[in-house]
This record gives sequence, C-alpha cells and structure tokens, in this order.
Amino acid sequence: MLIAGTVVPIRCSPEVLAHLFPPPRPPPSVLSPGRLPGAGPDATTALLKNLKDNHERSHIFFNHFLFHNHAAHHLIALYALGGAAPVLDAAYEDTHLDHMRDAFVAPEGVTITEENFTDYLGNDQYYNSYLRYFQGVVLEPGASIPSALEKYIFSDHYNLRYPQQGKQQPQMLNRFLEILLHPIIHVGYGVEFGLPGLIAEGLAWTAVHPAGATTLITRHLFEYEQPKWMPRSGSRLRALNILFLMRRDPRFPSRRTGKLEYGAMLRALGEIINKYAEMWDCEIKGQDDLERCLEEIVWTGVLMYGVGSWDGDDAEYRADFFTAHVITSSLFLPSLCAQLSHRSQTLLLRAHFLTSLTWWLARGRPGFRIQDFVSSPLPPIPNTSTRYPTTFPGPQPAPAVCALPSAASPYAAVPNAWLPILANALVHPNEHLCKVQRALAHFNTMYGHRKPRFAMEFLAKDGVDVDPEYAYLDGTMFLRIAWLTGAALGWVREGEANTGAWDYDVFEKAAVEEMETAKRFGQAPM
Repeated sequence: MLIAGTVVPIRCSPEVLAHLFPPPRPPPSVLSPGRLPGAGPDATTALLKNLKDNHERSHIFFNHFLFHNHAAHHLIALYALGGAAPVLDAAYEDTHLDHMRDAFVAPEGVTITEENFTDYLGNDQYYNSYLRYFQGVVLEPGASIPSALEKYIFSDHYNLRYPQQGKQQPQMLNRFLEILLHPIIHVGYGVEFGLPGLIAEGLAWTAVHPAGATTLITRHLFEYEQPKWMPRSGSRLRALNILFLMRRDPRFPSRRTGKLEYGAMLRALGEIINKYAEMWDCEIKGQDDLERCLEEIVWTGVLMYGVGSWDGDDAEYRADFFTAHVITSSLFLPSLCAQLSHRSQTLLLRAHFLTSLTWWLARGRPGFRIQDFVSSPLPPIPNTSTRYPTTFPGPQPAPAVCALPSAASPYAAVPNAWLPILANALVHPNEHLCKVQRALAHFNTMYGHRKPRFAMEFLAKDGVDVDPEYAYLDGTMFLRIAWLTGAALGWVREGEANTGAWDYDVFEKAAVEEMETAKRFGQAPM
C-alpha cells in the first residue's frame, strides 16, 4: 500500500537493468565462499528475473518499522547452494511478495546530489532517490567496486566532516553495519556475485539507515585515541581473549535487553565497549594479517551464535536471531576486503567486530560451554539421548551390500551430513536458514581442519588469562551448529513442519507492541 499522494518510480529500461543485473561472476577472492553446482541456465534466468523485479517493485524496508526486505538475500543464497529455477521462483513469490512495501518516489521528487547528500540520510522516505543516485555511481563509465566502496563507506569525507556540511554528519560506515548488519550483507552479495544493481541498492540502503546504536563506530575508528588501560603498554589482544575479559566484567548486563534498553545500554556503556574493541590486534598490513583477522571473526561469531544459543543437550536450541547475523554478515568480509585498501580492510573488520560485541552484549553475553557442546557424537552417528537426535527423521536409505564403508554403517546412508543439511535449507521456507547454513558450510571448508587446542598457543601469547574452554574449540563446531539450527527450525525436506524457531525474545515483543500502537492510531505500516 502506498502513502496517499506518492508516485510509483519510473521503471529502468531493459538495457539499464541488464547492466545492473548481469549474469553472476565468479567470487572475487579464494577466501570467498564457493558455490554448489546447479541445474543449468534456467536458475540464472530465474535469479536475475526476480532480482530485477524486486529492484523496481519493492522498497528496501517492507514496513514503517524498518524491517528489512530479505528477498535478494534469500534468492542468491539459494542460487549459490544450487537451487533450481522453480525453487527460486517459489521462494520469491510465496515467501516475500505478499508483504512487500511498494517502491515510491521520494517526497517532492527530491534528487540526491553531492551537495545535498547528507540532508536526507537516515530517512527511508528517500530510499528511491538514493537508489537513483547510486545507480548513477555504479553505471558511470570507468566505475569500479573498490572506488565506490572506498569513497562512500570508508573515506573521512563520508563519515565525519569538519566543519560539518549539511544537516548531519554522513557516518556511512556506521550506517553500513546498523540494524543487524543488513547493508553490509546486501553489498556483500553484490560484490561476491558481481551485481552492480545490488551494490547500488545496498549503498542506498546504507544511506537511509539510522546512525544510532552504531555511533560507537565513528568514535572508535574516526576519533581514535590510544586507550590508557591496556593489559600491557601498547599490547593488543586476540578477539577470543577480549570476549573472556568482557564475560568477567561486572559492568555489563547478564540478561538479554529489549529494543529500547539496547540503545540505552550503548549510551551508558559505549566507552567501555569501545575500549575493549580498541584492544583487538587488527591492523591489516598484508595477506597474513587479513587471513588471521578473518578467522578470528569467524570463531567469534561461531561462539556468539552457535554456543551462545545452546543451553545443554536436553534444552531447546534457541537459534538466536540477532547473533545469527554476525555469522551471515561475516561470510561477505573476504569478498569485500578483496576490493579494499589495507586501511579500509582494517576499518571494516574493526567495525564488524565492534558491532558483533554490541549484539552479543545485548543478548546477555552468554558464556561458552565448549567442552560440553562438543561432547556429543557428530551426525550421522546415532544419538537419541538429546533433544535433537543426530539422525534425520523419516524413512532411511537402505545401502547396497557393496556400499562403503559397509552397508550397516551410518556413513553409507549419510556419507556427508552437510549434503542433506543444505538440501533442507534449499527447500525450507524460512529465508534466514539457507544463509546461516551456507555460511557455516563455507567456514567448515576453511577451518574444519582445526584440531582441539589449536587456539591455545596463540591466545597464550597475549599475556592475559585464557578461558580454558577454548582448548575444546575445533573444526567440528560448524557441523554441530548447522545440525542444531536445522533441527530447531525443522527438517521440512524430511516431512517436519517449519517451526520458525528463531529466538527474537524481547525485541519481537517490542516490535509487536509498536505495531499494535500504530494500528490504534491509524498509522499502520504501508
């Protein structure tokens, strides 16, 4: 439904749409995730058709409360997992179109220029105007992904301007990671798959995001001062050691915060959070630094989401919706970093780490019972003594007598548990499951070889107490978390119902209350 008096935007020509959404390109880095084989050109046709339709038809938020349009994320994740054209079409038409907010021209038909760029930042009514602006940026002859990202996300001019120009500071890196990291995910898909239209959408999305909770990023990265309370003078710590220090800091809350409490927490504790984030040993000077920091971010996210959502074998797996976005957004860091200078790589990774810390704190900074978490058998070894048995429901394959390693082995029926996990994600109607499982599968290919105690040697070099639980961290974590996530949301491919069991907790309650209030006052979402 449109606001009275608004106008549907002018459609792009087929030629412009073809330049915005060309056939996907190979990944830009060997550190980027791979793709599973698909069923042929029909899947690519379906992907591009639906991306173009979403680009022209829908707003980037599907309601007034800044709930995100996930259609492109869902479609590309399915495509990367080898989804067939009918799956892609059904995912778009059945999961997304029924609740999308129609695209509309900005009030007074405002055109965004360099001169008025900051005047409408943070206002979703001007999304279409920023989209047109960034379409021009990505389609300009000679335009490149690195130049666009360096200018509009990482330059001083598009973050802090002295003296201030226009109505507000740009703070574009803040906005890039605001409201659960969605703009970085969107631009990340565009960079990974070579889709200029998605990059334009993601940059426009960044522009209309608020710069509220993540204003910590500006203070942390663009007003940086050496903290005076390092454990050793001039020292830096590994990310996992910082988490352990924060777990023991009594100044942070140990309960999950509500929507309003989240902003209050950041205002009250922001400087303390910044001091912890400043301690991270992340300054990219070469490829070795980049690979080390990327791996640290992965393990940080795996603990925050995977183990932080787990309350024991007998308890329901909480599948925390918020820290899940730490997992899914970190998938795109290698592709983004492949386009950036060392300075901007450092800014991006530090900003991501800081944002991850804030969401982990908001979810009560859960601890990490890693030894208990890894004690259960891995799928497909049968284990029925837990809430989520490690075998798939429904009829089981009956391997031939010649099957390896033997017909009776669980590995003959399920030789690679990732394959049915990803198959379930492909047909599951929940748009977030495929993104989480794709990320975990890639992390498994990168770090699944890690053995217990691998982290202890380099963590001990920091000269601080190391959480003894880290000795049990190993490469099985990714499969364990993927299994629990799939089981919690339902094995729909095997006949189970879609539980939709992401843990929104008090944030969901606050959003529902806002919606009901808006309806009472005749301000229901568009």
